[in-house]
Amino acid sequence: MSFLRVTVDKVEVATVDTSGRDVVAIHVGGTKVDDDYADLGVTGGIYDHEGKTDHRIWIEQMPLKLGQVVGVAFVERGIQTGEGRTLDELYPGKSEARTASPVDRAELAAELRQVAPVRAGFEVRLVLPDGSAATLSTKSNEHGFGFSVLWNSFHPDRVSVSLHSYTLESIATEAPGRSTAQEKVPLGGEVRLELIA
Repeated sequence: MSFLRVTVDKVEVATVDTSGRDVVAIHVGGTKVDDDYADLGVTGGIYDHEGKTDHRIWIEQMPLKLGQVVGVAFVERGIQTGEGRTLDELYPGKSEARTASPVDRAELAAELRQVAPVRAGFEVRLVLPDGSAATLSTKSNEHGFGFSVLWNSFHPDRVSVSLHSYTLESIATEAPGRSTAQEKVPLGGEVRLELIA
């Protein structure tokens, strides 16, 4: 049994039990055109397992401010924060909009190029369980950054941690962004993302 516990400025905001799930994901991201510096999402579920899919959302786009710190601990014991909500519970009556055709990534990038940036860029620091740190400073042509902690049932004894940045061109072409860190963290480990500039 294992849990992912998420804190913001050392205050617990969500704890998710991995038992019976295929995936649990924590994501922090921000772009130059968003009003909020970044946002936090916590999701998980079962995906097409014996014909069953059950996607749950514990945190949906929680706004984060410059200077805040997001912690993610992969722990053996915990108390889950509710059962999470389904998309239908979060957005009642919007199921038709969710089943629309996929977004054209090139069109999305073209639209984003027309939006005036709110900030010049980002600087974030990832602190790993051993105390070492990796700092991501976006380049002038980079549109945003993403941080993720991913647990999956194929490797239940660890989580994958990544920190990357990306350009509008990489959005349009679905190319991978620039990686600053990719780590595997075992049970008992904790990482911290500091939103520093």
